[in-house]
Amino acid sequence: MLAEPAVWILNGLVEEVSGGHIGRRLILVALSAGVSISVGISMLRILYSLSIWWFLVPGYFLAMLLTLFSPPLFTAIAFDSGGVASGPMGSTFVLSFTLGASAACGGDPVMDAFGVVGMIAMTPLVTIQILGILFKRKEKEAARAAAETGMEVRNDVD
Repeated sequence: MLAEPAVWILNGLVEEVSGGHIGRRLILVALSAGVSISVGISMLRILYSLSIWWFLVPGYFLAMLLTLFSPPLFTAIAFDSGGVASGPMGSTFVLSFTLGASAACGGDPVMDAFGVVGMIAMTPLVTIQILGILFKRKEKEAARAAAETGMEVRNDVD
């Protein structure tokens, strides 16, 4: 993920738009977690000859469902991050890795590698929106704690 130029641009823009409220490292960790989940799922698909549809349909359904609960800023970041994570560096490496793993396991490399880029684009949608939900919950807890102590808390996420 660190080698992908678009990731650095996205992280910088997110930090700028949020006024530093959402840090670069937080988005980078969520993006990296999403891509690593997609690589793991791709390897499971190869080992157990599972259909891509078993993962893409529920995954994109979950991503759409999370838009109802995630703050709009995080939803926008998530959908941008799907394209960023599946950029030329990431998808080229993971696609080659999947082809090699499939050939080594005696699978059909064409069928096993099909949909890998879609998986790379899907999982950051889910992880960043979950991050947004957690971020929103943390801000509500901070606002509640501040109200109890009589302090004012800034809320920029909603």
